[in-house]
Amino acid sequence: MRTKSVSIIIMAVMLVTMVISACMPPQATPEEIAAMEKARKDSVRKANARYCMKHLSFATEYYKNKAYADALYNYHKLFEYECVDEQMAQNVYVYMGNSYREIDNLDSAIIFYDQGLEVIPENKYLWESKLFTLALIGDDDATLQAKVDMFSQFPDNTQLGEEIAEDYIKNGMYDEARSMAESLLASDPGNKNLTNIIRESVEATGGDVIGFLKTEYENNPGNISNAQEYGRELLATGETQTAIAIFEGILKDSPEMTNIIKVLVQAYGEIGQTKDVIAMLNKLNTANPDDIRIYFDMTAAYIADNQLKSAMNWATKAIKADKNNGQAYANRASVYEAVATACTGATPDFDDKLVFLMAYEDYMTAKQMGYQRASKKIDFLKEARIPQSGDWFFNQDEYVKGGKASPRKECYAWLNRSVKAPKK
Repeated sequence: MRTKSVSIIIMAVMLVTMVISACMPPQATPEEIAAMEKARKDSVRKANARYCMKHLSFATEYYKNKAYADALYNYHKLFEYECVDEQMAQNVYVYMGNSYREIDNLDSAIIFYDQGLEVIPENKYLWESKLFTLALIGDDDATLQAKVDMFSQFPDNTQLGEEIAEDYIKNGMYDEARSMAESLLASDPGNKNLTNIIRESVEATGGDVIGFLKTEYENNPGNISNAQEYGRELLATGETQTAIAIFEGILKDSPEMTNIIKVLVQAYGEIGQTKDVIAMLNKLNTANPDDIRIYFDMTAAYIADNQLKSAMNWATKAIKADKNNGQAYANRASVYEAVATACTGATPDFDDKLVFLMAYEDYMTAKQMGYQRASKKIDFLKEARIPQSGDWFFNQDEYVKGGKASPRKECYAWLNRSVKAPKK
């Protein structure tokens, strides 16, 4: 009997449960819930349409007149009446944030910018307003994060991406900077700033800068900017011959690049390839025939190559180009000095001293024209190289003709110059 009673109770419970389950509506999906909520809001908005239009009109007018507190009062009313749909949100969140910013309530401004971005993340004006306000607050970390968030929304904004990479560098976030720059460089391989960011990141993390630049160069040898960077780094690390090969390759494809010619002039000079220096200077002279500085460099190059007659030709050309240029006279003085040095034996004889005197006279002229760098040369020659009174006394009769003296050694035969002799 007892067992039968228990069974009846269990069956009754099951029956009640089935009845209750049958009466409950099926559980709504998230999409259905969202649709119902939208329908409810649309219904409320329609019922409150008159109030929505009134407060929106007031808010807009107050905002235009810079009455920001009154504008905010009416904007908040729009939320009370549930007026703000996605279309209205395009302006309401921005203007609310701006209004708070104008009354110096920056934290509230950021709150409304963020609320707006949750609804309309594609609104660039909201992002820009938020970034501007964060800059006013001076929160660099939040500003950087906002830029990163904005870039995820607008991945085609390469300018913003580049700005983020630069900020990463400033904050010592070198791995992040490199990753961002490499990503951007894929679509903009000629961007020098991005390459520099990657290089700085590699350098800061102890990476192989030369290896990085080499890879950049080999991947895109036609990129002149990368090639120049690679070549300059090679020069800085003493790999001159490899650097020269890189710069020669650039010049072969772009023979008009005078800056590359100048780099090669310096590089050839460092390893003593004076004939190559002269060849490059001739290219520069062809490109800039009136540049007197090239005449000076050409003079020095021919001296280094021991072609002293050619050096004299360029020195003379420089003086003819600008007779009032003190450096031009110092430039010619260097040729006379080189000629005398080349002809001098163990000690300078009277012939040698006469040529050193020619150099001394030109250095003096250079100094008088304001070229003060000639002073040390003047002091040196005066002390140990030019004829002294005793030299003139012993060689007067043999060398002086008509008050002037000229050297008689064979190696000076090509010089067409004499010096004034002191009176007896």
